[in-house]
Amino acid sequence: MNIDRLLDKLFRRHNQELLHFASQRAGTAAEDVVQEAYARFLQHPDPASIENPRAFLFRTTSNLTVDYHRRRVLEARYQPDAAAPDFDFEMAVADVAGNDPLPETQASQHQELAALRAVLDELPELTRHAFMLNRIEGLSHAEIGARLGISARSSERYVGIALRHLLTHASFDD
Repeated sequence: MNIDRLLDKLFRRHNQELLHFASQRAGTAAEDVVQEAYARFLQHPDPASIENPRAFLFRTTSNLTVDYHRRRVLEARYQPDAAAPDFDFEMAVADVAGNDPLPETQASQHQELAALRAVLDELPELTRHAFMLNRIEGLSHAEIGARLGISARSSERYVGIALRHLLTHASFDD
């Protein structure tokens, strides 16, 4: 996929949620922050090689909002007549830094992921692939059908089979 199509696809899928995310952290500067995140995505040596572009954009946006707050604090410090920032910088940094799970949580999540992978490995390849495209990558049934060379209805059926399989498995019935 060429970079223009990839960027267009990312923009259509994630721009609104990126703007919402940034507006919660940077207020009226959200559009500028998100635009800069896309620019940084394009500056990557090989943007098509980024495994999870959505996560890349969110992490970049998060980092840029921290930079934005640092810049505002610095400007307020050296411009005494400027209004003081209406936020707690330390709180903003702690909020962004606090997004990483604890090691125990990470270990538990890795175990759950391994268990999920084992259950999914019991499924036929086409069923498993349709499920992953739908639930992990967020593709519609029509998109899955086009990618796998099946009908949208078959995609729905395969995803349903995978869901029923997960629900009947003892470790996923909570």
